[in-house]
Amino acid sequence: MAPPSPHSRASVRPLPLDALYEVLLRVPAKDLCRLRAVCRPWRALLSDLNFIDAHAARHPKRLIVAAHHTDGLAAGHHLFGIMDLSGRVIKRVVRPGQEWVMTALLDVVCVLMTNDMSYLLFNLATGVVSALPHGLAEEHSRRARDISDYRHLVAVGKVASTGEYKVLRVLDKYFEQEQLCEVFTLDGSSHARWRGKKASPDSLHPHPWNRVTINGIVYFLSHEIVKDQGNLSLRIASFDLETEEWREILRAPLNVCYIPIGNLSMASLNGCLVVIHYIRHWPSMDLWFLKDFEKGLWAKQHSIPLKSGFLYEDIPVRPLLVLNDGRILYYEEQKLLRIYDPKTCTSTDVAEIGPYYEIGWYTGSLLSLPEGAGA
Repeated sequence: MAPPSPHSRASVRPLPLDALYEVLLRVPAKDLCRLRAVCRPWRALLSDLNFIDAHAARHPKRLIVAAHHTDGLAAGHHLFGIMDLSGRVIKRVVRPGQEWVMTALLDVVCVLMTNDMSYLLFNLATGVVSALPHGLAEEHSRRARDISDYRHLVAVGKVASTGEYKVLRVLDKYFEQEQLCEVFTLDGSSHARWRGKKASPDSLHPHPWNRVTINGIVYFLSHEIVKDQGNLSLRIASFDLETEEWREILRAPLNVCYIPIGNLSMASLNGCLVVIHYIRHWPSMDLWFLKDFEKGLWAKQHSIPLKSGFLYEDIPVRPLLVLNDGRILYYEEQKLLRIYDPKTCTSTDVAEIGPYYEIGWYTGSLLSLPEGAGA
């Protein structure tokens, strides 16, 4: 084959930058992450915040953040992965330390460092990793013992009026019936600190799937039981991240005379608070949607058959998302993504994704993920 003539080589000209910009906007984010290695100008363009925002607007997509604990595992195990709704892993984030994922919400993953009980906050939308102050709030440090004496229940939320992210943690010393409440505001200040707040009027259940954040309000299932018109019902406590105060107690939708709290959890579906009741003897879950907080009105909208039963107080199922066509994506048996169709009352397997401790959502661009994240 004859070599190309000088004239043909001269006719090959670099693509104008604006044309290259438009072409790259059409390329999937996972491929763009690899293209950053082509040359420095491409890396600069593909890391530019304006380009990332434009690409995210062109490719709106909700992705799953599924997180492991790495405490007790070999170094280099991935801490959390980002996958699409088919279960295909798009990116993994690998960390060297021994860490527990406390929550994954609003494009933020909060991690507890088990060596010193401090926190890291991964903002997936910006790629920023923030270290939160170590130790107890000043209001609690005088009377409380070491922070490692407590179980940690953590939630992250965004205040709509200010756009600020806040971290709420409830520190639980169950056998002594003591719970501390603390708040931290992510305002970029070097003087920011944990602030002690009044504890919940109820003792809160420490399982992470018994709390959920919706529109700046953090809801917790309580250990307490209320008697109303002869019925015994669990209570739901809620904390307003804007006012940093506990709200009025909400009565859960179910009579709990014969329902252990291990058969209940909570989720957010379409911005609505949902209580999930797992029925063990006939494997299924009922979804109760909150219709009116002030009146305490609930409605059971779905009863979903499950693939198999389960033992003890593990919570093996979590509703994740109501799709545009009304079907419900959920996580079952600590390994399966499944979709329930309310029109046919049947579920189908989507993918086997393995066991994960915490599952949340990522709505930003893969291009925002930290450079150290492994693909």
